[in-house]
Amino acid sequence: MSGSLLKIARLDDFLERFEAGLVKEARSLGADILVFCDRPWLGEHIQLSLSNQLEIALLSFNGFDDWFTNLTKDTRYEIRKGERQGIEIRVLDTPSVSEAEQILSLYQEDAFREGRYFAEYNKWSISRVLRKTRTNERYICTVASYDGRIVGFSKVKVKGQVATVSTMLSSISARRRVKGIGQSLLSKQIKILSERGVRYLTYGKLDAGLTGLDHFKASHGFRGITVNYNYIPLTRKARLFAKCGYYQPPDIMFTTKLVSIVPLINSVQKHVPLRLIQKLHLYA
Repeated sequence: MSGSLLKIARLDDFLERFEAGLVKEARSLGADILVFCDRPWLGEHIQLSLSNQLEIALLSFNGFDDWFTNLTKDTRYEIRKGERQGIEIRVLDTPSVSEAEQILSLYQEDAFREGRYFAEYNKWSISRVLRKTRTNERYICTVASYDGRIVGFSKVKVKGQVATVSTMLSSISARRRVKGIGQSLLSKQIKILSERGVRYLTYGKLDAGLTGLDHFKASHGFRGITVNYNYIPLTRKARLFAKCGYYQPPDIMFTTKLVSIVPLINSVQKHVPLRLIQKLHLYA
């Protein structure tokens, strides 16, 4: 449950199938509105009267070899180059305190990534890393090490045949010394997902102002696919807010109604104190 003015119940994007019984469950939790998206790649097409269409990145694959052989020659070279340079990728079952500190340093390395404020910059602590960084049936966590130190971290959430990238993070300073950290992390994740029988991997929205990340996705086999984000008002307050156009979670709002102001927000962020950015949520 999230939200301040409206309590929003939201199904796991791309992982959960909408069922009518979830409306009753959301009401019992005190939610004002229920948010979910359809999954057209699984034959699920749902578009309610209150909805938005967004393009997300989807990778479809029939095993690791299928994915790898369909990449371009240059991309395959970059993945192999990372291995030759000494990047080591391993699954992280449960982190030690030292490993947690190194992962935390990735989050806190710089407040800005790709020219905009990094929303996760101030949201992590050692205790949270230790608690949230575990590989199990639901999550796969991997780390990239170079010269004896963790320089990359990824986390993927899994359910059935579908997985979604939650985190893909590499050290900004390490990128100046070694190439292919992100490629190596993604390659390892796809290999593990293939062994688990996963056939679809989603990686966030496209055209959200992160040109470099969009290029990374496209060069590694992800394609754009349109999904419907649907909204079901559950209370009188939610129906009133919906009439006024206020019913979306912030991440969707900034890629639909407020998408035109995102460049402006990004341009002024570096001139605003970090505490003010964080307090007023001046980021998209």
